[in-house]
Amino acid sequence: MSASVSVANGAPARTDPGTALDFGQTATLPSNAFSAGGSLALFTVTGITPAENVPDTVTHGGAPYFIYVTVTSLAARPAAAPGLVGLAGSPDGRTAALTLTPTGGLPACTDTPIPERMKRGESYATCLLALADPGQKLQQVIYWADTTGDDAFDYKASPVAWRNPAAVPSGSPTTSTAG
Repeated sequence: MSASVSVANGAPARTDPGTALDFGQTATLPSNAFSAGGSLALFTVTGITPAENVPDTVTHGGAPYFIYVTVTSLAARPAAAPGLVGLAGSPDGRTAALTLTPTGGLPACTDTPIPERMKRGESYATCLLALADPGQKLQQVIYWADTTGDDAFDYKASPVAWRNPAAVPSGSPTTSTAG
């Protein structure tokens, strides 16, 4: 489940912490969660689904889910590919579940090799494996890295959250746009 992402001219603004997005919408976030002052990238989460046939040696008792994401570089010239650190499955849009790069042998979640270098407009689609605690159901995906120590960009305190709008109870806040 990959997304077709187009890159607009100019420098997009970083998506604000606390932004709510529907699956398929794009957020502009740090390309490296540990280098907040570095370049930005586009992250498009297309969904989260319950996973089947994941060995117990991988899940250790957790309920497995696959997260599908497309990552698009905004670097003006070839640079290190944007990473996936900071993305996680979530039961509530705030709490992060353990989220891993998948092991081999999971046909529904292929471990797509991330390119070493990418430039503006180049994308890769991949899948992550999230593990829910017993009794939890993961319906959202969050970006929750505290990338700067600056409260204005504290995604850990107020994550960007993607969700399926059909799964949100009526009366919940409406989706805001990435900004």
